[in-house]
Amino acid sequence: MDPIDEYMERFDGEKREWLHTFVGYMRKHHPEIPGRISYQMPMFKFDGMYVAFSAASDHFTFHTLDFDMIEELKSLLPKAKFGKGSAKVPYDDRTAVVILFSAIEKVIGRNR
Repeated sequence: MDPIDEYMERFDGEKREWLHTFVGYMRKHHPEIPGRISYQMPMFKFDGMYVAFSAASDHFTFHTLDFDMIEELKSLLPKAKFGKGSAKVPYDDRTAVVILFSAIEKVIGRNR
């Protein structure tokens, strides 16, 4: 089994659902960007940049080195908490999915 699939299978419920949503998005829309497990999470690296995803007990985390994107997300995701290079979204904030898809596209677009 693929290491990313193995990672996702360790989770259940909404954690697995969120991971499948974002890994599936990357595989469908950006198959040219290889995914792998790095720092114990699914990571998609390209041109010195990456997007990565992880699941915690009460939130889903979007990771990137595009710190400008993290700053942009602060105004778009009022329920999220932020760290350096990360946006932590509560699982019940389903509106965040489309916003994070857009963030992925912006990160990839401006770093390729």
